[in-house]
Amino acid sequence: MKRRLIYGLAMLIIVLTNCSKDKNQSPDKPVLNIERDVYEYLNTNKTGSFNVSISDNSEWDIESLTTQTWISAAKKGGKVELTMEENTSLYERVAKIKVFSADKLLSKIIVIKQHGNTPTIIVDNPVLKLKNQADNGTATINSNMNWSLSTDADWLTWEIKGGEVKLTATANPQAGERTAVVIINAESSIFNKSITITQKGTIEFEIDKKNLQFSRDGSSEVITIETNQQWNYAVSLNSSWFTVQRDGNKLTVTTVKNNFVDLSGTITITYGLVNVVIQVKQTGIAIGTELDRQVLIAIYESMGGANWSGTKWNITAPLQEATAATNWNGITVAKVNGVDRVTRINLAARNLKGPIPPAIGYLSELILIDMNNNNQQLTGTIPPSMGNLRKLTSLTLSRSGLTGTIPAEFANLTALTLLQMHTSNFTGPIPENVFSKMPNLNSLELKLNNFTGNLPADLLSHPKFGSWNAAANICPQNAGYGFTKCP
Repeated sequence: MKRRLIYGLAMLIIVLTNCSKDKNQSPDKPVLNIERDVYEYLNTNKTGSFNVSISDNSEWDIESLTTQTWISAAKKGGKVELTMEENTSLYERVAKIKVFSADKLLSKIIVIKQHGNTPTIIVDNPVLKLKNQADNGTATINSNMNWSLSTDADWLTWEIKGGEVKLTATANPQAGERTAVVIINAESSIFNKSITITQKGTIEFEIDKKNLQFSRDGSSEVITIETNQQWNYAVSLNSSWFTVQRDGNKLTVTTVKNNFVDLSGTITITYGLVNVVIQVKQTGIAIGTELDRQVLIAIYESMGGANWSGTKWNITAPLQEATAATNWNGITVAKVNGVDRVTRINLAARNLKGPIPPAIGYLSELILIDMNNNNQQLTGTIPPSMGNLRKLTSLTLSRSGLTGTIPAEFANLTALTLLQMHTSNFTGPIPENVFSKMPNLNSLELKLNNFTGNLPADLLSHPKFGSWNAAANICPQNAGYGFTKCP
C-alpha cells in the first residue's frame, strides 16, 4: 500500500511538472531544413536528389516553378529525387523547385543548375571549417575532365577516393584561426576551382549574430556564442530600451513596442583583450504628426493626465490643427511644411504631477513650453533631451517642484528668449558655457531655488545681463542656499 502511494505521488508530480512546462514554455518555431539553396549537375548527369525535413516532423510537398521539359522532380520519403535529360548544348540551364510545409507557412526556393557541354568542375562544399585540434572535412568534386589538388599550406593533407576529397589539418598552435586555399587544377587553369579551409585557433570565439534589427512592435532575439574563453558583456549608454539576459552561452535581447524614433545601441562582448560589438536597432516612427502625438501621450501618462484640471485630453484622437483645442487642450498645432506639428505646450496651473518624460525632446517644432504653477508637484529633473528643442523660444518651469540643475544640453537652445525657473527645487551650480549660447535671452528668472556656487563668467558677461535684474530675479535663493558671489 505504501509503495503504491509513493508511486502515485511521483506520477502526479511528473504530470504536474509537464503541465507547468506546457503552460509556460512556448514551443520552438518549426524550421525547414535543406542543406543548400543551389544544386549543380554536369551536363551528363541524369539523376540527383536532396534531403528535406521539418524540425517538428510535419508534412511537406514540392512544386515546380518553371515549365522545363528536361527535368522532373518527385517527393520520395525524406528526399526530392530529380530526373534530368542530358544537356547537349553549350549553355547551362536552370530550374526552380519550391519546397513548402503542408500549412504553407514555411517554404524555400531550390535552384537546380545543369551545366552545358563544356569543361566543368563542381564542388559541393567549397568552404570547410575545422576545429582547433587535428580535424578533417570532406568535399565532393564532380567533373567531366581530369583534375588535381595543390596548396601552399604545409598543415594540410588529403586523400582522394573517386570524387570525394578528405582534407586533414594538423592541430593549430596559433591563438587565431588560420586559412588555406586548396586549388582544384583543371586541364586548363581558366576552369580551376578552389576549396577554402578555415581552422580555429587555440582561442575559439564564434558568434552567430552581430546585427539585430527589431520591428517597431518589439520582440526577442537570441545570440549564441561558442567559445572556450571566459567572457562578459556590456550595454551601451542610453540603451535602456532593450534588455539583455544571459543564460550560459546565450544572450536573449528583448525590445518592447517603440512609439518614438528609430533606436540604436550596442552590446559589447569582451574576452581577454578582444571586444566584439553587436549592433542593435529598432524601427520607430518618422518625425511628423504621429510621433508628436505619441510624445503627447507620453506626457499625459507620465504627468497624471487623468487628474489634470481643465478640459481633458482625448488621447485616442488624431492630432490635427483644426481639432487640437478640443482634443488636446493646451496644445497648439500648426502646419509645418504641410504637416500638423506641435508648436506650443501650455499646461500652466493644470495640476500636473510626475516627471517630464524624455520623449519631449522629439517635439522638434516646439517654440513654447509653459508648465508654470503646478503646485510643486513635478518630480525628477529636467530631461537633458530638452536640449534638442532648438526652435524653443520660451520655457517656463517656475513653481514646478523639479530638482537637479540646469542641463548642460541647454547650450543648444540658441533661440531661447525667455527662461523662467524660479520658486522650485533646482540645485547645484549653474553650468558654464550655457547662457553665452543664448544671445537673444531677454528674460531669466532663477530666484528662490537651491542653487549654490559661483555664477559662471559667461552668464555675468552676457550682453543682456543688465536687463535681467539679477538682484531680484537670480540672486535670491531659499534659506541655506545661495551663490558665493552675486552682483
